[in-house]
Amino acid sequence: MRGGFDGLILDMDGVLLDTVPSFTACVVQTARVCSEPPGLRGDWSEAEVERLRLSGGFNNDWDGAAAMALLGPASGPGDGWARQCAALRASGGGPGAVVSLVGESRWGAMRAKAEPAFQRLYAGPRSLDLYGLVPTEPAGLCEREGPLATPSDLEEFGLPVGIFTGRTREETQLGMERLGLRLPPGRVVCDTEARFRKPRPDGLLALAEALCARHPLYVGDTVDDLAAALNARGAGLDVRFAGVAQEGSERALRFAQGGAVLVRASLRQILGELATEHPLLSESVEEV
Repeated sequence: MRGGFDGLILDMDGVLLDTVPSFTACVVQTARVCSEPPGLRGDWSEAEVERLRLSGGFNNDWDGAAAMALLGPASGPGDGWARQCAALRASGGGPGAVVSLVGESRWGAMRAKAEPAFQRLYAGPRSLDLYGLVPTEPAGLCEREGPLATPSDLEEFGLPVGIFTGRTREETQLGMERLGLRLPPGRVVCDTEARFRKPRPDGLLALAEALCARHPLYVGDTVDDLAAALNARGAGLDVRFAGVAQEGSERALRFAQGGAVLVRASLRQILGELATEHPLLSESVEEV
């Protein structure tokens, strides 16, 4: 066991793959294309996407793009958007909080508009393979993704590995190709059913069973990842959470407040501390 853990469950985006130039950028670009009224004005960036994700319930970037397209024009970026996201968090976060502001009809229409727009921007020429959509873009933002860890990093660590991601099956396969990573099908849980959508705990519970892990560590990079771990603990699984976040960021603070056993800037840093049997981690779980 490493640090008292007997299994390692990893999120993909932001943990194994750098998706700031792909999925994060695609949220903003899709919102610009779909926003009502047209023309999302101002300096919208990954910081605004981060504020939205911190409000909770936006692990699905198609939802995030639709929310930004609907609410962004009235608030603008910066302080106005920060206040809007704080209001969403106070209302429970996610699409439900947006619906409470704009109504089911406007949300449904925008969601239906944003999803294929996002998919074409992300996949480019591969949109037919990934989503069954006729391509409209000469290049896809997916081409900008790069690995944050290697298969050898995981193999050398020595614990059974599973992946819990909000990607579709096809997106997950694309990510695995980028990483050069192969895992048995039972060790990969993606967005194939509603019950596997974070922050629901079902994906973690299924992977713990597949890994035969009683004390797994889950490494994620969003508040929905943390919430999924807490919900799995509530369901009886002795899972702990380690967060990927920059020191001093609001995300890092939220992870620490939520009980993360470790918060570091990268998966490699987390694995390095686990490999040296970091005392904090050893004390955080009951030994088998």
